[in-house]
Amino acid sequence: MITLKELISHFHSLMDTIQKESPILNSKHSFSKRTDYLPERYEFANGQEVHLEIGQRAHISDILEIQRQGYEGKTPWGFVALENDIVKSQKSLYLLIYNGTEPVAFLGSRFEITDIHITNIAVAPAWQGKGVGSLLLQLLTAVAKEEKVSSITLEVRISNSKAQALYNKLGFKAIRIKRNYYHGDGEDAVDMKLNLAKV
Repeated sequence: MITLKELISHFHSLMDTIQKESPILNSKHSFSKRTDYLPERYEFANGQEVHLEIGQRAHISDILEIQRQGYEGKTPWGFVALENDIVKSQKSLYLLIYNGTEPVAFLGSRFEITDIHITNIAVAPAWQGKGVGSLLLQLLTAVAKEEKVSSITLEVRISNSKAQALYNKLGFKAIRIKRNYYHGDGEDAVDMKLNLAKV
């Protein structure tokens, strides 16, 4: 028969195991609040300066605006979905880039213990091709290394060769094709992965 003392000992052992295996539970802060080491300001080679903000509820309207600009007036992620991800999830991190008060790009991601999965990334048309997308991915790579995860993953439309070229340039490799992945038009997606051990 198990004594109360043995039962308590088993419970403590189980809790220790859970905390070691889950960085989210082992941290006093959510994923998005463990990024205070990221610099706030960045300057591109042409002298253009932008700044970084970590996504909160107040940023949702700016994320929606960037989506509208980049997706021909559409918002693939609506207010409620963004609110659930940014405000209610302990595993989500959103990075936003601003030029003064103008929102120019954002990246949404989710912490998955050994992987950080990019859920969404968009750059306002006027800022595409200027290195903003690369900056967001480099910032997330720095976060991934800080969190000691082994990879970053994402999906990209099979027709979006421009984005695929950027991801390839940054070290992402195509893993597989996800058939009929995108809701609405049923377009296939390319599943891509950045192995951080090789970066």
